[in-house]
Amino acid sequence: MKVFLRPKNILIIGGSGGIGYAAAQRLLDGGAQNIILASRNINKLEQAKNNLIKNNSQSIHCINFDITNISQQEKFLLQCQKLITPNNLDGLLISSGVNFDGGNWKGFNISENDWDKVMNINLKGVFFLLRNFTNFLCENKIKGNICIVSSISAHRDLISIYQVTKNALSRIVHAYGKYLCERGVVLNCVEPGVVNTEMMPQLKNYTDGIREGKPWNESSIRRIIRPEEIAEIIYVLMSNLGEIMSGSCILCGGGTKALFP
Repeated sequence: MKVFLRPKNILIIGGSGGIGYAAAQRLLDGGAQNIILASRNINKLEQAKNNLIKNNSQSIHCINFDITNISQQEKFLLQCQKLITPNNLDGLLISSGVNFDGGNWKGFNISENDWDKVMNINLKGVFFLLRNFTNFLCENKIKGNICIVSSISAHRDLISIYQVTKNALSRIVHAYGKYLCERGVVLNCVEPGVVNTEMMPQLKNYTDGIREGKPWNESSIRRIIRPEEIAEIIYVLMSNLGEIMSGSCILCGGGTKALFP
């Protein structure tokens, strides 16, 4: 059986680094015609675009976007469509988010402003973009894929607002994914464990299986995960195989032994 990328023109939220950037590279390698990178940091997006252009002949675009600005999301999607016309925007990867350390009672004593910030970026903005993108596809009679990057934190005790948002995202995907596929929209998510990204600078001294470093003893593989490994899972979820997994949340924790703090 041949595995192929189902959507060909894909919007990536949070594509300037980490998992989003690695996914952009993998999707381009897998046959994407157009990739649109979007985030609030246009300078980092331009740098990511230039790096991708060096290795790919396909079209790569950048656009400034704040996922918390719900009222502008529909307009934003139309802007993205205009960038790639006459092709149809048919793929969405949401890999953006902010972390919050909930240890030592920080999660319990979180300020209202911090609660709202993490909730708006990690959950509210993601849900409405998922909804608005789905409606865009259906209104234009386009079959497409949506993949959301959740987290292994979805399986932990919810002592941090970050864990609360990721748990909710995974449950949303699990619930809606079963029904959206009836409309030609395949919705899945990946739940990465500890990944070597800019969000986790404290991991620089641990091995990722390629670079040297201390072992990561919290998982069975005794190392942290590389962004390109998660990108491979994203590719599968965005491929024709993703269709039979509609509503799935794929846990990629490297055999994490302790899901509860």
